[in-house]
Amino acid sequence: MRKIALLAFTTLTLGACTVGPDYQKPQVNAPQGFVAQDVLSALNELHENEPFPAEWWMGFDDPLLNELVETALEQNFEIAAALARVKEANARVGLADSADNLFASGSVEGDVQERRELDGDDGSTTTTSILGGLFLGLPLDVFGQTQRDVERASANLEAAEEELQGTVLAVSSDVTAQYLALRGDQRQLELLKESVTLQEKTLSIVRTRFETGLSPELDLQRATSSVESLRAQIPPLMERLKNSRNRLATITGEFPGVYEAILQDADDIPEYNAPIPDVMPLDVLNARPDIRQAEAQLKAAIANIGVAEAEFYPTFDLAGGISIGATGVSSVPGTEVLIASLSAIIEQVITDGGARSANLKIAKAQAEEALAVYEFALRNGIEEVEISLNAIQSSALRQESLEKAVKASQRSFAQSEILYRQGLISFLDVVE
Repeated sequence: MRKIALLAFTTLTLGACTVGPDYQKPQVNAPQGFVAQDVLSALNELHENEPFPAEWWMGFDDPLLNELVETALEQNFEIAAALARVKEANARVGLADSADNLFASGSVEGDVQERRELDGDDGSTTTTSILGGLFLGLPLDVFGQTQRDVERASANLEAAEEELQGTVLAVSSDVTAQYLALRGDQRQLELLKESVTLQEKTLSIVRTRFETGLSPELDLQRATSSVESLRAQIPPLMERLKNSRNRLATITGEFPGVYEAILQDADDIPEYNAPIPDVMPLDVLNARPDIRQAEAQLKAAIANIGVAEAEFYPTFDLAGGISIGATGVSSVPGTEVLIASLSAIIEQVITDGGARSANLKIAKAQAEEALAVYEFALRNGIEEVEISLNAIQSSALRQESLEKAVKASQRSFAQSEILYRQGLISFLDVVE
């Protein structure tokens, strides 16, 4: 008994000997600012000292958009699947933590035997016994395998939670993008129909001039071609509108067709009126769920190395039990039995054909992969912000030039139409 107690004390003392590397956050050498930092600063000039809304899509001040996003967050099946993975990962933390907890089991056995003589003697002997036992076991995590397994499971839980946050962000962004595209296509369809109407009026003028011999047939064919070319652009727009409504239905957990009525009529394209934080690249990296998910996966991979290394070391278990029973033979007074036991078990794999070495190499390779994925996520995150800022700047410059072109075209068209009616220019000049 003294030897067993000494062994237990020794193994508990060694419990702090956790094998495998501890996780250390990789150094992030993020740039001091974005290349297009001035664009980001300009976006926030009109909203200084305003709080950034947690529900960012509400910055568009569009009740229908808000309703669609809220419905998606409640009913989207990608979010539901991600939430289920969080629940599973949380349960796996508990499963990993249970590996070194005290476990107990109990049993009850009963037996009745009757003995009769074959020589006809009426004498018989009845033996009755009952035995109950309670057995306890305590695994000792001497080399930290369970600790590393819990670290791995906890990191996987963190990764699942970040994946959920990323899915929520992706779904809300998808709904918003589809809604804005829908409103943009509706506005484009209105303008296209107005252009068709305008070209039809021009065609009517050309046809009248042709019938009166004032214009050649070439002008009539050109006017007809212009009208039909514009009409040909309407079906693809109608198709895109239907696809957008169907896509919104799918994202919000509905079947296609559910939004045909409420999204049929055109409405204004909402503008974003909330602040956009003027942040630095490191702030963006710390806030992005996909980057936090990649880091959590790196943590899990590092912990997995410790799990693999612990396989090379022996395992220790303390086991104890107590059994109480009684035995009686016919009319003889019964005998009571009390048995107690305490034992220690040490197991060590002598050879496994190289399986443990292979598992350790796999774990280290997976950690290298996770580190590379994390490093790529950092750079990809910065690149995506730069792409967005460049797109905003390019769009603003393009819109400024297009506004000037539209005004000039409007004046040019009005003058061309007057000159054409007076027969001073050809229809080709009007079309141009």
